Amino acid sequence: MEPWLIVVILGAAALVYAMILPKRKEEQSQLGSVVKQVEATLEQYMAEIENENVELVELVSQMKQDMAAKQLSQQEQLTEMRQRLVSLEQQAAQHDTRLLQVESLPAGQVTGSLGALAAAESASSLDLAGAAGVDPDGGGDDEPAQPELQPSIKDRYPELFDLYSKGKSIDVIGKMTGMHRGEIQLILQLAKQEETV
Repeated sequence: MEPWLIVVILGAAALVYAMILPKRKEEQSQLGSVVKQVEATLEQYMAEIENENVELVELVSQMKQDMAAKQLSQQEQLTEMRQRLVSLEQQAAQHDTRLLQVESLPAGQVTGSLGALAAAESASSLDLAGAAGVDPDGGGDDEPAQPELQPSIKDRYPELFDLYSKGKSIDVIGKMTGMHRGEIQLILQLAKQEETV
């Protein structure tokens, strides 16, 4: 081969290599810039995730505080309701005892003791025995009591029996008349006993 041909081939190879070399550098520089962009994007993403995690932790701690406050409030309400329940059970037991005492009395003594039991039951100053013209102690007279002179329970409480006959509940009757539930139950029980006598 002739020397000038070798020089031409070497020159052409050098020229091709020179043209390829900048492309590689461009590709490497582009690849480097892409890697930098990906790294920057990942760093930004990680920062956002950290911020969201901090917000979530704060939100969870706030929810825990709210739940603790609600539980404390419900615990206080539960304690108060239990105290009310115990109080109401005691009152119910007292009313039951009074009703049993009235039911155990003979029919003649029921109307005589009505005034004392109703006065103890209600905070109002109802004097049933005085209104009925009956002496609660049984009276000092030797004459027997005349039942036909005493007004019946229904005559003494017409409003109560009117509401009861209309189907009103004991609680509604109590609100409308200002009487206690136990007092109304006692009067209704006594009226039933009067009807059977």
